[in-house]
Amino acid sequence: MKSRSARQASQKTAPSLPHPAQNAGNRRSRNNCFVDAKPCISASYLLCGGRAVVDNFVFHALHLAAQSGYTKCVAVDFSFLKKLARPGFSLSFLSQKPSQMMGLHIGTYSSKVVQLRYEGERAILETYGEIKNEGYLKHPETSRSGGGIPYLDTDISELIKDLIRESNVTATAAICTIPATAAFITTISFPRSLSQEIAQAVPYEARKYVPIPIAEVVLEWMILESSEPSDTIDVLLVAVPREIVEKFRRVAQGAGITLRALEVEPFSLVRSLVGHDATPQVLVNIGHVATTLTFVDKGFIRLVHTIGRGSQELTLALERGLAIGKDRAEQAKRDIGLSERIEEREISSVLVPLIETLFAEIARTMAIYNRRVPRKIQRVNITGGGAHLKGIIEYGASKLGVEVARGNPFARLVTPPFLQPLLNDLGPNFSTAVGAALREFTPR
Repeated sequence: MKSRSARQASQKTAPSLPHPAQNAGNRRSRNNCFVDAKPCISASYLLCGGRAVVDNFVFHALHLAAQSGYTKCVAVDFSFLKKLARPGFSLSFLSQKPSQMMGLHIGTYSSKVVQLRYEGERAILETYGEIKNEGYLKHPETSRSGGGIPYLDTDISELIKDLIRESNVTATAAICTIPATAAFITTISFPRSLSQEIAQAVPYEARKYVPIPIAEVVLEWMILESSEPSDTIDVLLVAVPREIVEKFRRVAQGAGITLRALEVEPFSLVRSLVGHDATPQVLVNIGHVATTLTFVDKGFIRLVHTIGRGSQELTLALERGLAIGKDRAEQAKRDIGLSERIEEREISSVLVPLIETLFAEIARTMAIYNRRVPRKIQRVNITGGGAHLKGIIEYGASKLGVEVARGNPFARLVTPPFLQPLLNDLGPNFSTAVGAALREFTPR
């Protein structure tokens, strides 16, 4: 336990920050992070001291570089599956660890940024911020290149500029995340007798699973190691349309940042929430319009499944059912949620049927997965904005029959002790951004 003087010293090092709910007002100021009535949750500080070790990962993969054909953007790492450089072989983007890195997550409802500083074997949280997309993304884009963010490049770039400025971000290099709904992620099985021909076979097999021409995607894959004897080899395939890759490059250029790499969201989530944990588990990312299930075993993604239901559905149901405004509906989800108290049944009775449907789909997908693998799911980790629904952890445990927890990506970082209660509360919102920022600090 720290002495009183040491505690006071740490508080001087990192200035006290108000809870985001206290940031009310329409003017930009040093204490309230607003830009023309566009709210932004932000914190900025420099931490001296503290201890935390960034998890190390061991990642064995085969890289299909020749098939992607995307070689003109040599300054950007479009390797969606983070690789470990083997002895005698190096990748330019892994040649030197940066001292600072920014993780950017452009969501459907809000966008987040996290800046980390690398020091020794520690990742230190320097600043973070969240800004609502409303007020920025005004001009829909009808082309396919929207990629989960179907708005004009200039709108997204302007949002990123304000988010970075109001969050006091000083890093210029960023890892941006691509929505899971904008990528194709699947597992393909090959006979073990064809292990030497997998590199040639993957592009042809991928045509069966990727619904657009292979020439129009950036394609990557990795072999999923198995400790169980098997006659087959499982390969994880990831494909992202080149139009989406090009859109993110344009957006980054318009925002004045250096795009260090792109990464599909589930991989960022695994890095920030799973780490060394070998437990078979599911990361349930409840976003604004969709919920993504990422099945992980021994730190590797085994399956990604998207459900077309998100937290927005709950908000709209409360607005219609109780004739209340959006802000009151959002607050009711946090404060009352799935409460069983009689006086709060008016609200919970609207939410419970929708949550029942969502968890029935989660349970069904888990059952299908468990029938196919020797190691059954033992834990469910709920993250994303929907994780703030009061009572959802207890409800999930009762319906799924396994341990259910709320994800906190900040637990992997060095943070000031006095900020930890606030970060614990905000954690589910920043799981993707933290995982992206950690990418350059870890071997995979």
